[in-house]
Amino acid sequence: MPATQIDRIFGALESAGYPRDFQQSLLPEWVTSEMLQDQGATLEVASILAKRLGLRVAPLFSDNPGLETLRRRDTKYKRSIPNKSKNLSAATSLAMFVAESVAYSTPFSYTPFPTDPLELRAEILGTEGGNWLGLRNLLQACWRHGVPVIYLDHVGDGLPKMDGMVTLIDGRPIIILSKKSTSWAWQLFIIAHEIGHCALGHIEPDEILIDEALGEQSYALDDPDAEEQAADRFAITLLNGRENATYGSGTANMSARGLVEASVNYGKANHVDPGHVVLNFAKHNNAWPLGMAAIKMLQAGAAPAGAVVNNLLWRCIRADVLPDDTTALLRRVAPAE
Repeated sequence: MPATQIDRIFGALESAGYPRDFQQSLLPEWVTSEMLQDQGATLEVASILAKRLGLRVAPLFSDNPGLETLRRRDTKYKRSIPNKSKNLSAATSLAMFVAESVAYSTPFSYTPFPTDPLELRAEILGTEGGNWLGLRNLLQACWRHGVPVIYLDHVGDGLPKMDGMVTLIDGRPIIILSKKSTSWAWQLFIIAHEIGHCALGHIEPDEILIDEALGEQSYALDDPDAEEQAADRFAITLLNGRENATYGSGTANMSARGLVEASVNYGKANHVDPGHVVLNFAKHNNAWPLGMAAIKMLQAGAAPAGAVVNNLLWRCIRADVLPDDTTALLRRVAPAE
């Protein structure tokens, strides 16, 4: 049986880095397998996929379907682990659709972040309050500045994802997280890092800045890229209230419980998130297993970081201004608790 036009479109998208399962996940629930056999539905289905992937529809309908982006954006890949670069086409396309939808439904005007991280730190602690600068008050500050933060969770099984991303939609920065970690401290550092990119002017109107990996092997000042180093310095200063902050144990026999107690005591006294103290300690003492055990203790019983991010997202946007199908997709890929 010769391939139908929709089969050819699916195949072309798959060859370009958009797996079929991922394509199916972008379609509304009313697009059934029976409907996909209907030649009359091809235009509607292709139009939905094109819109959600930022593609032009017409090239998909040639005998050999081609892909042409709807708008030209240059992508700057940062924090790429050598020899392990991933095909992020699918994740990036979905992230851009989400970013555009959220930007459209955000009721707050955009106010740029201060370029001085100490000024931003004082503003957050003075306005949002809190024992320290942590995930919740940093998120609140982002939204107060009109900068949405989104955690992309259900993107597709096995689909390569970036850890962090920032882009501009009509002049408004949008921060997207998709690092597979429930840790508040990890997501806190990534947000602070992406804020650094925004505040320091690293992102242009027609660019997407992607931090591919912000993990153990590329955390805080390990990257030779000048912009990455600058964003890290901004984040470290913002979170700690001082430049080049590092933490040591003073003993070779620190336990996870001892690290938790020390980080909480220091955090309360100096308004520094204890989880960030633990990550910083793990990095500078090459003690990641100890650090991860301490992070687990610190976060026992707490909601996953992604749920905290998206709970605020859904409280802040006006979902009623979006088409129902768009809202349904957003709830699927960026769910709250």
